[in-house]
Amino acid sequence: MNLEGGCQCGNIRYLLHSKPIVVYACHCTDCQKQASSAFGISVWIARDDFELTRGTLSLWQTRGDSGSTKDCAFCPDCGSRIYHAIATDPNIFSLKGGSLDGARTLQPAAHIWLGSAQEWVLIDRENQLCYQTEPESFDEIIDHYRYLLNV
Repeated sequence: MNLEGGCQCGNIRYLLHSKPIVVYACHCTDCQKQASSAFGISVWIARDDFELTRGTLSLWQTRGDSGSTKDCAFCPDCGSRIYHAIATDPNIFSLKGGSLDGARTLQPAAHIWLGSAQEWVLIDRENQLCYQTEPESFDEIIDHYRYLLNV
């Protein structure tokens, strides 16, 4: 399976060599600001399964709502965020779902940081897991995502 994506201006292109580990919606204030929207779509992928096929990414570092440090990669021309490295596991990238060419086919397994969610966002609480903050472990979300893929 190969999925492709890139930045808004086309300077950055990438290829994923495997299916995502998990997909979820994050409502933290960081994702809201980064996406200039109500939430961000996080797509976890193994670092080794991410191939940059065009352009050179710029990097910067920030702290998330949880206090964890994040190394962020973005297009130096248009500023589109492509991914951030997960502080607890440097072998996983949290790819920005909107950067995928087929983003509309993504099905989030969960919503996290609902404590900072916009009040008007409607959530499918029957089919998606919900967390007020970031869960201590993402194992339940990953298992639920695998279940949704096989339904």
